[in-house]
Amino acid sequence: MQIHHDAKPNNEIEWKIWPAHLELLRFLENQHENIHERSNNPKRTDQRKRAVHLPSCLIPNTSKANASTASSGNAFGSGIVLLASYPRSGNTLLRTLLERTTSIVTGSDTRPDRTLSKSLAMQYDLVGEGLVGNAIDANTNKKKQQSSSSQLQNRFQTAYDPSLSIVKTHFPERKGWKPVNSSRVLLLVRNPYDSIDSYWNLCCTNTHTTSLDESVYKKYAEKFESLARHEIQIWCDFHYHWLDICEKEGVPLLVVRYEDLVLDPESEMQRVIAFLKEDGDGRNLHDSFWKWRIRHAVGKSNKPESRSTTGSTSNLGSYQPRSSSGGILSIGKTLRKDRYSESTLTHMHDVVATVETNRNKKSSKFASISSINKTKTDETILEKFGYDIYNQNFPENFNQPPPLPTFAGKQSKTLGSITINKTPEIRREDDEFGRKMTLWRRGETNNDSKPFPTVARRR
Repeated sequence: MQIHHDAKPNNEIEWKIWPAHLELLRFLENQHENIHERSNNPKRTDQRKRAVHLPSCLIPNTSKANASTASSGNAFGSGIVLLASYPRSGNTLLRTLLERTTSIVTGSDTRPDRTLSKSLAMQYDLVGEGLVGNAIDANTNKKKQQSSSSQLQNRFQTAYDPSLSIVKTHFPERKGWKPVNSSRVLLLVRNPYDSIDSYWNLCCTNTHTTSLDESVYKKYAEKFESLARHEIQIWCDFHYHWLDICEKEGVPLLVVRYEDLVLDPESEMQRVIAFLKEDGDGRNLHDSFWKWRIRHAVGKSNKPESRSTTGSTSNLGSYQPRSSSGGILSIGKTLRKDRYSESTLTHMHDVVATVETNRNKKSSKFASISSINKTKTDETILEKFGYDIYNQNFPENFNQPPPLPTFAGKQSKTLGSITINKTPEIRREDDEFGRKMTLWRRGETNNDSKPFPTVARRR
């Protein structure tokens, strides 16, 4: 089902809305009308008994004061929170847990007509694909003047902008389709060995869930190794971009490790919700309502003795993970499968060490050492996150997960903000392992008519 706007002044591109979007809007609109009707006619006790009582954050805001995502209110207070992650780092898992916990749709700056976006929206119920809130002019922080077509599109896609608290992004690894302004950031990290291998699978299958057969790894071993040796630099640059810009602009930052989310989703979600509530780092979340919601989201009963850290994600995310293994066996699984040659693993660590050396030289030159280096200036980003194979024995060290250092922005009375999708990507335009992987895949599969062999899903 598609809804098109027939009148297209200035040859505007047709747009469409997913059925799930419309169902959500209809549901909210009906509930909103029921609320007003009950308030005007309190004698209708039968309606009052049957009505669904929505949290205030789910009630449509029809106020004209809703002018920008940076300043408009939402369920957690001050504007949009960005969920930033290198591709294949678990953002779908975290988005699903957030939606289950808060009953609020999470947005995404990915263009909604792309194959993978449509898959998430239509097959896996992440209906916020393409939703980023009202269009923002980064210079004036005002809504842009819109044509009648854009206004109609905006009515459906951002009419409930106050309910849009979180927007997923892969920027600056790639640009999203619209700029987004934010004053807080959730940075989701995953070890590069698993995330890069999963990225390879995504590029080769154009799906989030299908796994390549071993024959593909053997046939294209050189291509895979080259991708891994290249992507480790992108992985480093991506994470340092967010650590640096949040410190520079004074934007609160919470780092969440995918591995911690897998091993103990309840504790990690407490950290996340407390951060969204602007209530510290979540170690001491006292709000019993949110604790109950989190336990519900991760599939646990509310009995204290039911606490478990099995680490199975099979029932947590929107879709079944590629690997059926849970807990510690799902962490560093590519290393257990010997996906990478020893020379490639050594190269990856060398690249990371070089990045750190260059950063320290630059810091010394300007006599300004970043707060993320104040613990140990010789620590690489792999060591900061606990992912070093040779010095920290990853992944076995996650039997007792190493602590994360504190990543904090500047302490100031006035918090800063960040606008994404305005500055260049960290990838070069001619990067063969970026979007050009689509062209490579199509060339090897006769335009996808003869796809790469894959393995059956494990359940």
